[in-house]
Amino acid sequence: MNTRWKSKKTIKILLGCFLIGIVATTTTSCESNELSELLETETITDDGDTGDGDTDGGDTDGDTTNLVTYQNTAKAILDNACVQCHNATTANGGVRLHNYANASAVANSGRMVARMTNTGNPMPPSGNLPNGIIQDIIDWIDDGTLEN
Repeated sequence: MNTRWKSKKTIKILLGCFLIGIVATTTTSCESNELSELLETETITDDGDTGDGDTDGGDTDGDTTNLVTYQNTAKAILDNACVQCHNATTANGGVRLHNYANASAVANSGRMVARMTNTGNPMPPSGNLPNGIIQDIIDWIDDGTLEN
């Protein structure tokens, strides 16, 4: 058999494997820049449909499995972005967000979202959270600031 033919065939096979590897790596990456993507509890299409017949993303059929709650979403956001400064000991500005009772009271007052979306004096002080994370907090409030 011709050595030159074997070399070309080997190169084609190696090139094919390389391209398959690139495609597989690119399409299966699990990197995420937003906490809300990691905590996503429902699939919403571009038109806002969650599959329950309700196109505003809310819950109207009594099924509470897709609701945003303190335990399944809000707690992780607050623990990562707020509790360092707003806890039982520190309570900057008199605000405590370290537990459900305090966090839900601040959320229901409107102060939480107002500060998270304030560009002049943002919370956290390092800069506003990504819009998706703020939307998770808004969804928690809209869903009734449920604990579980």
